[in-house]
Amino acid sequence: MKKIGIVTALLLMILVLQAPRIALGLESPVLSTEELVEHSLTWDGETVAFEGEVLQDVMVRESGTWLNISDGNNTAMGVFIPVGTAVPAIEHTETYRTGGDVVRVTGVFHRACSQHQGETDIHVASLTVLVPGSDRSNPIHPLRFAWLAGLALLLALAVRVYYRKRPPTS
Repeated sequence: MKKIGIVTALLLMILVLQAPRIALGLESPVLSTEELVEHSLTWDGETVAFEGEVLQDVMVRESGTWLNISDGNNTAMGVFIPVGTAVPAIEHTETYRTGGDVVRVTGVFHRACSQHQGETDIHVASLTVLVPGSDRSNPIHPLRFAWLAGLALLLALAVRVYYRKRPPTS
């Protein structure tokens, strides 16, 4: 019975400590690219959280660093990390041979950022690497070689037939 009382007290304490954060809107909702774009007026200037895979290049500029992050919906969100914002190193970006780090960013969403020529972006306050990226194996399958060889033979045959049937020029 004593254990149930302790567990109940712990749960109540967690609820009491988290309730003000939730009630005051301090917990940032994790949104998708689709939600941000479709409801951009609602989220403009609000603190949001966004999760996804870091794509291609990390672009370092004088004023900060740009990342493109995809949440898997065939779209990406531009994320700007101002100089001086402490973030962990991004070790992998998504390419043909590697899977990018999956990150969670929390920051202010801008529908049309005045600082960045009207771009839609998120200015990062915090970034956390949730899942480190890794190398991908992309083997070339033997069946692809067979198809390539077959198509090359068909092409060679078509060229031979074409030049063989041509009437001689005089």
